[in-house]
Amino acid sequence: MCLNCITISFNVAAIAAAVPSIATNLNLPVFLVSQVIPAYMIPYGIGALLYAPLARYFSFRIVMACSIGLYAIGSLFCAQITSMDHFLSARILCGIAGSGVIPLGLIIIGKMFEKNVRGRLVGLFFGCSFVSSIAGIFLSGVADWRFLFYIPFILGLLSCFLIFIVKSDILDRKQESPINYLNIIYNIRIRNIFIYIFIISFLYHGLHKWFGVYLSHDYGLSQISISSLFILMAIFGFVGQILGGFVSDKRGRFMACFVGILVLSVSTMLLVGHYPIWILAIILCATSIGWTIGHNGASTVLTDFPEENRAEVASLNSSVRFLSGGLGFLATAPFVERSFSITFLGIGALIFLLILFVRKAVCEH
Repeated sequence: MCLNCITISFNVAAIAAAVPSIATNLNLPVFLVSQVIPAYMIPYGIGALLYAPLARYFSFRIVMACSIGLYAIGSLFCAQITSMDHFLSARILCGIAGSGVIPLGLIIIGKMFEKNVRGRLVGLFFGCSFVSSIAGIFLSGVADWRFLFYIPFILGLLSCFLIFIVKSDILDRKQESPINYLNIIYNIRIRNIFIYIFIISFLYHGLHKWFGVYLSHDYGLSQISISSLFILMAIFGFVGQILGGFVSDKRGRFMACFVGILVLSVSTMLLVGHYPIWILAIILCATSIGWTIGHNGASTVLTDFPEENRAEVASLNSSVRFLSGGLGFLATAPFVERSFSITFLGIGALIFLLILFVRKAVCEH
């Protein structure tokens, strides 16, 4: 499961960092090339709803292998594109295929482990994505951007092979309880946490996915400098994910979400200024650690729901996060073209207002 997470995470942050260099290589406007980001996120959000129902008819092993195998093929297509249309089509395939990794992982963690250790295991699971992101971001600064797709192609094939040889009774099972996403509407505890996840993801990705263009446009940084800052953010994101796991287990899921919102909102609003690079780096790292502490808190809440809700909840988690994130990116596009600083100030203020809702959204149970 961790290798799957590493595979699909290798280029997500790196592409956001590499958009300026991809645009230069393809001789296209940077804001046009940035459309590959929602072209991945929105199909990912839709595709995530497919995997829990598929696990009713096929074993977790088969569904996981198909998911990561198709992602590998989509990555190979991305590495060989020659036009923007082909790029968008290949990213759509990657989004739909890769969207099975997280919901299936959360379902299996919920089935295999007790509540008092899940926070740390979720932290490890998502923490792998940050280690992978660091490697991908580093590569984006020193190598041709097409390697951002060749490597996930190789990792995806390896993961697909390992899924079939590892021994696990859980992987050979099917999803037992029926899947009905409409049930979520009538469960106020589940509905509230997903309203929270939709809003925070909408705002965060409307911020984070523009950082590569922001650093190139407002600070005039080179690709290696942009990638270096993204590496720092990924490192602090990994720390935040692990720290969030301990806060979730020891102090409660609400506290993790509250601390995450507070750090993320304040650091985001600070981006209204123009700073020396070392101060900017501190602020960007603070946004990353704030996001991941809160992310762990909300994700761990989802593993706490009973067995009859776990599959729908795990699928909706990925679906809501990526669908709302893609929409957030598109919604902020006209604003960032006018002013990054004012847009980030507004996003930070809106994130801060979520403090008023988080107690209702994150119920300890």
